[in-house]
Amino acid sequence: MAGGKMSPRQKMINMMYLVLMALLALNVSKEILKSFHLFEQSFNNAADAIDRKNTTTLGALQKQMDEKPGKTKPYMDRALEAQKIADGFISYIDKTQKTIEDLYGGVDARTEEGEMVAADQMEKHANYFGSGNLNHGVELQAEINKTRETLLSILKPDPSDTGYNIRDNEVYEDAKSACQLWANEPKSDGVNKATWVDENLVHVPAAGVMAIFSRIRNDAKSLESDVLEKLASRVDATDYKFDKLEAKVLAKSNYVMEGENYEADILLVASNSKGDPSIKVGGTEIDQEGGVGKYTQRASGVGMKTFSGMIAIQGPEGLQEFPFENEFQVFKPAATIAATEMNLLYKGINNPMSISVPGFSAKDVQISAPGIKLVSKGGGLYNATVPSSTSREVTISASITRDGKRKTVGSQKFRVRSLPQPTAQLGGIPNDGLPKGKAAVSAQPSIVATMGAGFAYDLTYRVQSFKMIMAYQRKPPKMATSSSGALTSQMKGMIRGASGGDRIIIEGIRATEAKYGFKANLAPIIITIR
Repeated sequence: MAGGKMSPRQKMINMMYLVLMALLALNVSKEILKSFHLFEQSFNNAADAIDRKNTTTLGALQKQMDEKPGKTKPYMDRALEAQKIADGFISYIDKTQKTIEDLYGGVDARTEEGEMVAADQMEKHANYFGSGNLNHGVELQAEINKTRETLLSILKPDPSDTGYNIRDNEVYEDAKSACQLWANEPKSDGVNKATWVDENLVHVPAAGVMAIFSRIRNDAKSLESDVLEKLASRVDATDYKFDKLEAKVLAKSNYVMEGENYEADILLVASNSKGDPSIKVGGTEIDQEGGVGKYTQRASGVGMKTFSGMIAIQGPEGLQEFPFENEFQVFKPAATIAATEMNLLYKGINNPMSISVPGFSAKDVQISAPGIKLVSKGGGLYNATVPSSTSREVTISASITRDGKRKTVGSQKFRVRSLPQPTAQLGGIPNDGLPKGKAAVSAQPSIVATMGAGFAYDLTYRVQSFKMIMAYQRKPPKMATSSSGALTSQMKGMIRGASGGDRIIIEGIRATEAKYGFKANLAPIIITIR
C-alpha cells in the first residue's frame, strides 16, 4: 500500500485507510462508526474528482480523434475499453455494497449523511463474505485482481497493431508500480494465517466495510485515470519536435541542357536546431551546424557520382536511423575554341579527334558520323578514317540519353579533302628555284620527300628511286639513276665537276609513305649552281 509511485492525494487516502484499520482494533463506539462514514464520504468525493478528470481526458482524446482519426484510433479504442472495464467493475462494487446495506436494513433516514441503520454490526456480512457460508469474499478478491490485470494489460505492446506505438513493457510497468487496486494476501507471521477477506471484510463492522468499498472504488477509478492519461500521451509520443522552418528548393539537377526542363521540388522543411543527430556518409561522421550536416567531397573524374549514408537520432522511441542516397554530376570546365573555316578531315588516314559533352563521362556520350569510320581510343578520344568515296562534307553528332530519351546535344560539319602531295628536295636544301652554292649542294647525301613543316599529321615518305641529269653549259649533259633515295657515287662525281651556271635536274622521283603505303610521283627538283 505504501510502495510505488503515488500522488499526494493518493498518499492522503492511504493514510486515511491506515487510520481506518487502526480504528478497527478498538472498541467500536458511535464516534468511531461516525469516522468510518466520514472516511467513506471522503473516498467518494475523491472518486468524483477522478471521474471529472477521466471525462476531460476522454474529451481531449475525442478532439484528437476528430483532427487525426487514423493516428488516434488505436488509443481511443483502448481508452473506451478501459472505461468499459472500469465501469463494469464499479457497477459490481456498487451492487455488492447495496447487498450489504440491505442485509442491515439500508440507510438510516434519520441521519443527514446517509449512515447505515446497523453500522456497528458484523455477523451478516461476515457470513456473506466468509468461507463458512456464502464465500462472496473470495469472489470479490478475484474480481479486484482481475480488473487490475485487465486494465493494466491495455498498456502492454501489441505487435498486431502497427499504429500502436507502445513497443515495450515500460509504460505497463510504470502504471503497475503506481497501482493501488490490489487484493493481496497479508504476510503471515507464522502463527496467525489471516486472509485478505478476513482482514478487510469479515472482521470489520458494517460501517468499515462501506468505507473499504469506497476505497476500492476510488482505486479502480485512479487506475482507469492512469491508463487513460498514458494512452492520451502516446498519440503524439513518436512525433519529433521541430523549432525551425525553412523554405527549400530541391532541384532534380542544377545542370540543365538547352531544350530540357528544369525540375525542382519546393517545400517547407522543419528541423530541430538543438538536435544532436549523428550524420555519416560512407561510414564517416561529418560536421554539422544546428542539426544540419555539412558534407564536402572533392570532385574527381567526369560523370555521375553517388554517395549515401545514415542519420541516427535519439527519438521518442529510442535510437532511430534514416538512410539517404544522392548523386551529383562532375564535368570538366572547357572552352570551345575553333577556326570555323578549318574544320578539315583528310581521306585515307587517321584523323585524331576529341569529342566530349561537359557534365557527362565519355561512356555516356554516343557519337554518330555517317560516311566515316570512328574508332574510340578511350577517354573521349577517337580516330576518324575517311574513305576515298566520301563526299566533300561530313557531319559528326554527339548525343546523350536522359530519362530513357536520347537527345542530340551538338554537331559539327567537316570538309573532306584528299591528302596533298609531298615535296621533294635535295637533302636540306629547299626546293625554291634559287641558285645554290656548289659546296652546299655537294654536301647533300640524298633526296627527301616532306609534307612541309606546317603539316599537322605525322606522315613519313621515303624516296624509292629517281634520276639525275647534269646539264653543263660547256659540255654535253650526263644522266644517272638511283634505286633509292641516296645519291650514287656517279651522281656525286657529276656534281663535283659542275661549274657556275650549270643546272642539276632531278626527276622521276617516286616515294612511298611508311605507315599507310601511299605511293607518290613527286615534282622535279631544279638547282642552278651559283
